[in-house]
Amino acid sequence: MTVTVNGKPREVVGRTVADLLAELGLEGQFALVERNGEPVERDAYTRFELREGDSLVVARPVAGG
Repeated sequence: MTVTVNGKPREVVGRTVADLLAELGLEGQFALVERNGEPVERDAYTRFELREGDSLVVARPVAGG
């Protein structure tokens, strides 16, 4: 299926947000995800299914000072 991740089209194999994060190499890391303009709760990543054409923003917060 094709989704847009951070403004770029991407073919994904997995079906959930957790699968997508694993494909991006962000598995086990703190990442914030927004799907079609709505935030996805972290505890829902493993059960939140992606759909063809979804637009996702994936970000990793960085601490600084």
